[in-house]
Amino acid sequence: MGSLFKRSLLAAAVAGTFAASGAAHATNGMDLEGYGPIATAMGGASIAYDNGTAAMMNNPATLGLMAEGSSRLDIAVGKLGPDVTSTGPAAYGSPEADSDGTAYYMPAAGWAMKNGKMTYGVGLFAQGGMGTEYDDDTWMGGGTGQDARSEVSVGRFMVPFAYDVTQELTLAASADFVWGGMDMKMPMPIFNPISGTATPGTFADFFTDFGGSQIMGEGTVTPGLATALGNAVAAGYDTVALNFSNSSDYTGEASATGYGFKLGALYKVNSNVTLGAMYQSETNLGDWKGDGEMVMYDVDGANPAQTINGKVKIKDFQWPATYGVGAAYSADRWMVAGDIKVIQWSGVMKDFKLTFTPDGMSGESADLTMYQDWDDQTVFELGGAYKATDQLTLRAGVNIADNPIPNSYVNPLFPAIVEDHYTAGVGYAFNQQNDLNFSLTYAPEVKVTNSNTGVEITHSQLNWQLMYSYMF
Repeated sequence: MGSLFKRSLLAAAVAGTFAASGAAHATNGMDLEGYGPIATAMGGASIAYDNGTAAMMNNPATLGLMAEGSSRLDIAVGKLGPDVTSTGPAAYGSPEADSDGTAYYMPAAGWAMKNGKMTYGVGLFAQGGMGTEYDDDTWMGGGTGQDARSEVSVGRFMVPFAYDVTQELTLAASADFVWGGMDMKMPMPIFNPISGTATPGTFADFFTDFGGSQIMGEGTVTPGLATALGNAVAAGYDTVALNFSNSSDYTGEASATGYGFKLGALYKVNSNVTLGAMYQSETNLGDWKGDGEMVMYDVDGANPAQTINGKVKIKDFQWPATYGVGAAYSADRWMVAGDIKVIQWSGVMKDFKLTFTPDGMSGESADLTMYQDWDDQTVFELGGAYKATDQLTLRAGVNIADNPIPNSYVNPLFPAIVEDHYTAGVGYAFNQQNDLNFSLTYAPEVKVTNSNTGVEITHSQLNWQLMYSYMF
């Protein structure tokens, strides 16, 4: 393929890239509704009572509630089960595209030991992740014959330390190693499918709504690419796909590593009431990098598909800071707990920035930005537990939050629109050493229409977590 034609393809690809860019999401935005089945069964409430080594994700100070001289090992797995349908705008005949991405599995494990006033351990937990998988014959494929998909996974390896300052007060901190992976396959028309126009050298038409009124994003390219945009359209290519994807269920083609930390406190008011507080820092992840490709399609079939290989880089994509407070009350066989958390999405999800650099094309690149403008999210978590027998504990709860994404920016590849969750679960103690806990979460269907594109998205979820615990 000649150098000029390569430039033409890359320039045309810029037009479609960010109409489908973003980040995959879980349930409270990108966060899970709860960590560990004990807490998740109680609506995610977890800041002020003992919920096992999931405390490393929730509030490390609750590790101080372990019995003196005891150790605990937890091994868990969870399934995130989204049900997503995206209906195209009227210009596409309003067809429905059902996502085949209905099962995402997330492992977790933790060990902790209490020695005198100190409690310490290690843990490995999935922070969050979700994705979508639209078949190649849906409108999301843009007539290209390729699928459209997204997948993100974020995890943490944590080393917590809790210290009993007094019999009533425990303080804790955790050092977290954080990593993430991202896959995307995003076919998109080069020109505006409603107005049928394209403006070489500018980005306005590609980021407006279909009436041409509101800018959705912006971008800059090298001067040669801006000129070549018109050449590619003239050659008959009308759709481009930006792809970076691998076959792994646990790592993405674009990946990053970094660090964060947590702080926690727990105060025992009396034998029945405990209060807790936690803070999770914003992560410090490096740029997400991987191999990618831009594939140019002529949907009418007059020209064969052409591929440009290159590198992708997602710039400054971070997990947000979170803080919260909670309380728990226990008496006889009952316990109730409630938390309020604030997830500071506005600090990390203002823009989504990506660079594509083609192989063998010195000096050529595209720097693109898609506006996100997420709101901070306040999450209310409330749950209760009843010890029906010495072995069996029953739990239930609710998790209430608003969708943090403005309707004008919601994307069918990344539909983070779920709001409320209803949870239940059971715990069974086989003996003093062996426990099994299970939680089930139902998130009712939420429907959102993008005010710019007219795409309607519906999303519901059925999730579960299972954990085996060994105390010694």
